[in-house]
Amino acid sequence: MQACDFCGYDGNGDAVSFYRFPLEEENRRRWMVNMRRDAEWTPSESASLCSAHFTPDCFESGSAHLHPNAIPTIFDFTLSMNLNTENIPQDQGQHKSTDSRCCGCYKRLQAIEKVYQLKLGAAQLQIKVYKNNLAEESRKATQWQKRAIVLQSAIRAMKQRGTIPSRKTSTPKNTNLE
Repeated sequence: MQACDFCGYDGNGDAVSFYRFPLEEENRRRWMVNMRRDAEWTPSESASLCSAHFTPDCFESGSAHLHPNAIPTIFDFTLSMNLNTENIPQDQGQHKSTDSRCCGCYKRLQAIEKVYQLKLGAAQLQIKVYKNNLAEESRKATQWQKRAIVLQSAIRAMKQRGTIPSRKTSTPKNTNLE
């Protein structure tokens, strides 16, 4: 039976998918780095990770298929230190929780929260950029308003000196035909 090479979860009848390590060397290396595996460790041909280690954006829309460059990022390293020794296989440094399904849900929630925190951070940075742009445009608008006031004052002064004719307002003639 297939089991996750990180948490040891075997699906236990749940709708869990398992994903083999990618053949492409860079992605394979990133998977191993995220798992905090030694450089000497090499995954076997059948080595895989369960779907609990991938964020929702790693999957193709509405399916259990991973995007080609999906990288697992959900690994709870503290859990393996807090479990009883009876739940930890002696021959491996991996953890195996007695209730992996709950652990998987918690991991997914943490990953989703992390994604939204990153999105929030990006949005806050964008807000700063917009505020800076707004401040710059407000400064420019103020300069143009000052220039307009100076020009209006100059026009008034020229009209008073008579150097430019003042506009006469004409009233429309009454063209009522009675």
